[in-house]
Amino acid sequence: MTDNDAALAAELQAQFDRQDVGFAVEPITTCPHVPTPISTHVFLDRTCGACQEPHENWQCLTCDTVLCSRYRNGHMVEHFEQAKDHAVCLSYSDLSIWCFQCESYIANERLQGIKEVAYIAKFGEAPPNQSTIKIVDGASGSGSGSSSGGAAGSSA
Repeated sequence: MTDNDAALAAELQAQFDRQDVGFAVEPITTCPHVPTPISTHVFLDRTCGACQEPHENWQCLTCDTVLCSRYRNGHMVEHFEQAKDHAVCLSYSDLSIWCFQCESYIANERLQGIKEVAYIAKFGEAPPNQSTIKIVDGASGSGSGSSSGGAAGSSA
């Protein structure tokens, strides 16, 4: 790496570090890789099956293997690379569902059952009913009394 490359990398990292806000993620609603049947078990107390990492683990929804994220030691990515038909997994951190083939998060009715099981296992109670979530307009502070299941609370 040249000095110019290093300087550019440092500047880009500094710009990234100064950002105060995240960005919106738009999950896909259809994914041909969602397994059938979908797992109905979660194992939140398991560590990564390859390195025993206790944080940021994911569960393969095809075979129930629990492995760590790409931000730890990348064992779930390796699992997918070795078994391309094991593309869809559940994050134990935020209960999102990711497809490696589509390279996208998924929000799909067929996945609601496993997400609800994971929510109950993680928080000890059923998830809130989206129809009772109050959406507040950030500018005025006023809100509607219900949600149609749109952006508020739809992806973990």
